[in-house]
Amino acid sequence: MTRADPGTEGHDPEDDMPLAELDARARADAALRRIRAGSDPAREAFDLANTMNDEAVGRLTGAVRRWLRRH
Repeated sequence: MTRADPGTEGHDPEDDMPLAELDARARADAALRRIRAGSDPAREAFDLANTMNDEAVGRLTGAVRRWLRRH
């Protein structure tokens, strides 16, 4: 865990980063911290699922394109 700046005790910089810039574990950790801080759990889950879904679709699309180029 990173050291918080003075005056931001308990605040993690990852909480302010767009979900797409974090790895899956960091995204989940950041969502849990925001929920504990009072954020809407349904909204956090929705955002997390959408980000992970977008990444999965992107990986699948890339794999299909590579496969089509080879064949």
